[in-house]
Amino acid sequence: MSSNSDRIREKLRAAAYHEAFLIGRTALEESPCDHEVIAALHDLTAQLRSNCMDLAVRKMDVGPAYATLENVLREASKLTGQDMYGHKIISA
Repeated sequence: MSSNSDRIREKLRAAAYHEAFLIGRTALEESPCDHEVIAALHDLTAQLRSNCMDLAVRKMDVGPAYATLENVLREASKLTGQDMYGHKIISA
């Protein structure tokens, strides 16, 4: 396992989502095809989607805390080629 993917998952376990995203973004700038980093970013987006859905179900999907999570999810999803629901974006 790559050290960057380990670092992403450590940040994920600590709920430091933005930091995990930044590590992943930097790692992919250096090595765009690092499958371990991409897999760790998939874990990140899955956790963020789950957290956002949980907040939405509890009618807590407003305010800065939710907006921060959603923004990190949007940016991380761009790196993984996913939409907001975790589906692979197919280019024409």
